Amino acid sequence: MANKNSFLKVLGVAILGTILLIVSNGLTISGITIFDEAILNDLDWTKSELKFRDFINLVSAALLAPFVGAVIDKYGAKRLMIIGLLVISAMLYLYSKIEFTWHVYLIHFVFAIALSGAGALAVLIMVSKRVTEKRGIAIGIALAGTSAGGIIIPQIGIPLLKNFGWRTAFQYEALLPILVAILLLIFIKPVTFKEKTTTDTSEKDKETGLIEVQFKKALKTPVFWAICIAGACCFYSIMGLITNLFLYLREQDFSVVSAGNTLSIFFMIILGSKLVSGAIAEYINEHKLFKIQVSLMALGALCIALDSPVLVWPALILYALGWGGLYTIINYIIITTFGVKSAGKIGGIIAAFKGLGAGLGAWMTGLISDQTGSYSMSFWVVVIILCIAISVSFFIKPIVSVQETGKIAS
Repeated sequence: MANKNSFLKVLGVAILGTILLIVSNGLTISGITIFDEAILNDLDWTKSELKFRDFINLVSAALLAPFVGAVIDKYGAKRLMIIGLLVISAMLYLYSKIEFTWHVYLIHFVFAIALSGAGALAVLIMVSKRVTEKRGIAIGIALAGTSAGGIIIPQIGIPLLKNFGWRTAFQYEALLPILVAILLLIFIKPVTFKEKTTTDTSEKDKETGLIEVQFKKALKTPVFWAICIAGACCFYSIMGLITNLFLYLREQDFSVVSAGNTLSIFFMIILGSKLVSGAIAEYINEHKLFKIQVSLMALGALCIALDSPVLVWPALILYALGWGGLYTIINYIIITTFGVKSAGKIGGIIAAFKGLGAGLGAWMTGLISDQTGSYSMSFWVVVIILCIAISVSFFIKPIVSVQETGKIAS
């Protein structure tokens, strides 16, 4: 019975994290792209003008992440999640009223603030603090919400777009974050840890089962900076694809419905990869998995760069398999390497690097496409960036020893 209760706790917390990310990420990052063509046609903007919104969104969230992470460490994730969801709802409604590019840029800046408190970092900490057994599986399930959002939200948005137009569609979608906020308010219970009398913050914590590394000590480890650089490269690569995929498919003569369905299938493959990699990480070294998955992404980017219609699906499959596992593993590595007590501050700095990369990827991929007339050159750049990530991944290792002086070796 105890095992059953433990399993249900793991599953329940993980699923709540999934639901949150389906809505927060799906409505503001992946799922919102199905409206791009309609907005471009209606308001006569260029791709780079529209995609600059994603740069603002992701980079602003990155710059805010360290501060929000510290707030999460102090006050817990639940409050920030609920506030973030309510802000997202208000911004989606205002999206239906946009007329000028600065309207979109302002909305996405506010999205960034909301996602800092209701995004992957908050979910990662929420799950890690409440789950001690099968943590890799729980994190995999929860973070799968970022992909599930790309599956589910387009299937909600496309019928709304076809039947009511993009402005009314945004108003209907604004209801979803409110419903999720109510769920979190009811089902997520606070969690506290007993204060420790020891000042050695690198000892193994009995409650979480993790090596706990102090924030300042983490900054001195090579693995911390390797994760930052690799994260920036990988997030540049994936957000360059995700935020431009719908337009790329349309340029490859996919219909609106076919492009939307392809987007959902792409995220479905990512979802499966996230779930599987979380389970595999319980048995196979996560650092090896990281290298494999970055390599898969690089192969997928190469297929897109070759600009051949027959390589579209092989590219998307390779990209999805690589990214799905990588997204789970990089977050899993952060927790298993540094622990949860300072996860907000440590994860916040890492999230800042990832967000900067993501914002540049979303914007520069569209900008290079505008300048060259196709997405081919954009993805040659991605291939180079992923090769850098593969090189840096060899510096991502476990923290193997803690000396009596408190210094950390990695």
